[in-house]
Amino acid sequence: MAPVDRRRTLAIAGIGTVAGLFSGLFGVGGGVVMVPLLILVLKMDERRATSTSLGAIVLIASAATVTQGAYGTLHVTEGLLVGVPALGGVLAGTWLQQRIPARRVSLIFAALLLVVAVSMVLSTGDADGSGGTDLDVVHVLLAAVFGFAAGVVSGLLGVGGGTLFVPGLIYVLGLGHVDAEATSLLAMVPMSLLGAWRQHRYGNLELRTSVTMGVLAIPGALLGVVLANALPVRVLEIGFALLLLYVAQRLGRRGLKKDAAAA
Repeated sequence: MAPVDRRRTLAIAGIGTVAGLFSGLFGVGGGVVMVPLLILVLKMDERRATSTSLGAIVLIASAATVTQGAYGTLHVTEGLLVGVPALGGVLAGTWLQQRIPARRVSLIFAALLLVVAVSMVLSTGDADGSGGTDLDVVHVLLAAVFGFAAGVVSGLLGVGGGTLFVPGLIYVLGLGHVDAEATSLLAMVPMSLLGAWRQHRYGNLELRTSVTMGVLAIPGALLGVVLANALPVRVLEIGFALLLLYVAQRLGRRGLKKDAAAA
């Protein structure tokens, strides 16, 4: 019993550390790392993995946000413009997740990772604005669309929503890449908290695992923030894209096997 618990704790620590590092580096919640690894390493089902990831993201994103604040990269107004609509989105996403076959979540997540990986590879890496753009009605509405969509993705797949927050903050609200990452982390804290609470109501959240993983991820998140403010963004994007492609093919194969078994 003890060796099994020890191995599980070490696995949770490893997953949390890697997720925290990626959260700080890329302005995501770390769910793109946690959910696949919780499924593949800890053998959780998709709903439990996505729920546990959301709970951990609350702690990871909070720590990374505070650290980014020391660099002066947070934009509270822009964070609210995407973060408030995301609250409605995460409720919609968690509701939707309970009403689709669990095996579909793996396939949806694999497709999301492929899209993110391709977008990173094709990115020109030249989004260097930092002062934001004029907040007219069109930009506010577009930001709300990105925020709501990020919330739906978060609730459905257990991610922090940074894969949509960051592009919205860059291309709609005109923030620079590092500022967008920092503000993305700020926006996802209340959204992830609401999503985790909702999943707890559905009975899907492994609270102890979630808190343990979130706490152990904090040092990695702090290191990731420091690196994000020091290393070339392009190098980080390519490396992350390669990891996403690997995880996507693993999850895609898992989902297809479940579909074949169910047929």
